[in-house]
Amino acid sequence: MSNHSGSYMLNELITILIREHCFDHLAKEKKQNLIEEIVKLARDEDDCNSGEILEGHTDYFEICYCCLAKTNDLESGLCLKCR
Repeated sequence: MSNHSGSYMLNELITILIREHCFDHLAKEKKQNLIEEIVKLARDEDDCNSGEILEGHTDYFEICYCCLAKTNDLESGLCLKCR
């Protein structure tokens, strides 16, 4: 069973960090790597859902919520391979 409350809490935390410009000083690759690390940790350790964590943020980070591919070719948060 997925940890939905944990996923949505992380999503809200990411929203706040974006709103407060906490990622602005990081290069795109650093942002992507940081978000990938957070999602993998939450998914693997706490059974969180990467789609819920990244909902609304995939275009900002240019990362697929399913496979975490780093690409700007996203449609509804999914890369070409995952569509």
